[in-house]
Amino acid sequence: MLDAATLALLAKVKMLAKKIGINIDLVRMSNEKAYAETTLKELSNVDDPELVLIVIQLMNQLGLIGVPVQETKPEPQQEAGRYVGSLR
Repeated sequence: MLDAATLALLAKVKMLAKKIGINIDLVRMSNEKAYAETTLKELSNVDDPELVLIVIQLMNQLGLIGVPVQETKPEPQQEAGRYVGSLR
């Protein structure tokens, strides 16, 4: 179940998208994450700044915007069987 703030954003997106000729199925959007993701990605490229801002907020609330993955460098491996010491 979605909270009231998310539902309000979905309603705004529906109305603003309708103005530019895109019809959104809100029931499907709330049930299918893949549909929501593709629809919101498509809407994030429109020229209406208000719509884009709401789309970004929705993507954040629905968990579609993740934290960037940082590359981790592997630690250098030491050879276990090799003797490392000094000569006497």
